Amino acid sequence: MLILDLKTVPDPAAAKRLLALEPFSDAEAVLALTTLRAAHGQQPMVPAQLRRIAAASLLRVNDAGIELSEFDDSAGERSLLLELRAELAREPGAVWAWDSSGSYRSQILARALAHGLALPELLNERGPRSLAAHYGLSPSCSALAELAAVHGLPHQLGLRAREAEQAYAAGDRVRLRAGSGADALITWILSITLDLATGALSADAAEAERQRLRGWLRQGGRSYFQDFLRGWTI
Repeated sequence: MLILDLKTVPDPAAAKRLLALEPFSDAEAVLALTTLRAAHGQQPMVPAQLRRIAAASLLRVNDAGIELSEFDDSAGERSLLLELRAELAREPGAVWAWDSSGSYRSQILARALAHGLALPELLNERGPRSLAAHYGLSPSCSALAELAAVHGLPHQLGLRAREAEQAYAAGDRVRLRAGSGADALITWILSITLDLATGALSADAAEAERQRLRGWLRQGGRSYFQDFLRGWTI
């Protein structure tokens, strides 16, 4: 199984062109775009074409093991997308994301258009597919952070849209990557729980998957893995 998580921020270049703010700084353009979004009553992820991808994580879980790849835009958003495309080319199969708002495909398509990129690894029949929709969760009860809190998962390690914007504004790409990785891990654990609830996994199989992930986290080299284990209380 391949699980994708994206962290996005307002795109200052698009804001400048849209609002005729070319003489202004990136920070001023983002402030104007954020103010406009609030005035229109839009959620942070809307509209997708006015946001850029700042970080991403790809969690690979299969019989061979578990692997987490993290990306950020330190070399530019185009480079991030190309690295993600290369990583996905290593293995076939559907790409899943929690994606409770159904925005991932629009987001990736918008950024492919912005950079003139072909991203068939992401935009063909592979996905990205919404796990929230796959399990039939309604929008009112599919927020990742809320479900994580209910199920004793370390929701505070992940990043919501506004938190991602704050981390990006502070230049904290480590926090962006860690928050994306944590949300990918939370997504995988929730999928195990939902597979148990729907009968796709037996109780023993679900517990075996959880223990496999716990063992991998104990051996992992990322600093937030131990925090994740301590925050995983159920």
